[in-house]
Amino acid sequence: METRARILEIPRLLRETLEKGVREYEALIRQVRWGETPINICGCGASLPMGMAGAYLFEWLAGRPVLARSAKVFEAYTLSALHPRSVVLVISASGEDPEALEIVRLARSRGAIPLALTRHAGGPLAKACEGVFLTREEGSDDSAAAAVCQLAALSSIALISARLLKHSREALVFEDELERLPDQMEWSFAQLSDALRSLAQELQAVGRFWLVGGGLYHPVVLRSGWRLSASGELQARGIELSEFCSDPLFHLRRGDLGMFVSGSRLRMKREVQRAAAQIKLKGARLIALTDTNDRELVDRSEMAILAPPLSEVGGSILASALLELLATQVAKNPAM
Repeated sequence: METRARILEIPRLLRETLEKGVREYEALIRQVRWGETPINICGCGASLPMGMAGAYLFEWLAGRPVLARSAKVFEAYTLSALHPRSVVLVISASGEDPEALEIVRLARSRGAIPLALTRHAGGPLAKACEGVFLTREEGSDDSAAAAVCQLAALSSIALISARLLKHSREALVFEDELERLPDQMEWSFAQLSDALRSLAQELQAVGRFWLVGGGLYHPVVLRSGWRLSASGELQARGIELSEFCSDPLFHLRRGDLGMFVSGSRLRMKREVQRAAAQIKLKGARLIALTDTNDRELVDRSEMAILAPPLSEVGGSILASALLELLATQVAKNPAM
């Protein structure tokens, strides 16, 4: 598990990714012939949840159909659906993942256009693709910085695509928010560290810990559930909001702790409220990681960690970083 000091470096790395990446991203997006076929996104290894996030972002913001698949599923089922000039975006932090290189080879065999999202401009993946979206994070493939910077880069790429391909004014507002996000992340780390430390201590007495997220918060809680489980004896699981809402009382049992990771501008807000209203019927406990404007969810929760109000785009990136910090706090606790 990463140290707290490495997590606190994320705002700097995020700032470098966004400041240096925007012009590069726009130039590459203008060069690519996107066509009318679905965009294919393949997240390799620890980047799989980010591939899912990319699908949400492109479909919502740019209005483009997307297929997000793991490398094995892509090879077994999706490859046959590729058309010449189809776009295939492969995500791999190191750019050396054998699965990623195989996906590029297979995509080229079908006449598709392979693009890479990676941190190594001179790595094997970048060299094998026709274009590269660079991130500026450091560390291992599954590092916290890799996940946060990949999510931010995908958000920026989708927003630029929306602005260029749809002439969307809304995209400009979101892009301005991304520019301010590193500063807001630094503020949140400073102001919310004590609350996250208290939550880490609270988790000592929890049998199971559910993280529930919808929309762009879905891939965030999937990754965070894995990170928290890897940190010690805690049984943590991230679950998509609609799946949880299908029968919240089935998933929960007495003594469980459910954390809703959300925001006041989540597009699936009604589903959050419906599920939150049922949790206490099972004798489970509800906490929230949301923003200061999400009063209804906060009022239903026995504990709330309140971040600055942001859109679903910025809010999900900030939540991802805060949950990575929580994972380090849990790992440092000798009682876990």
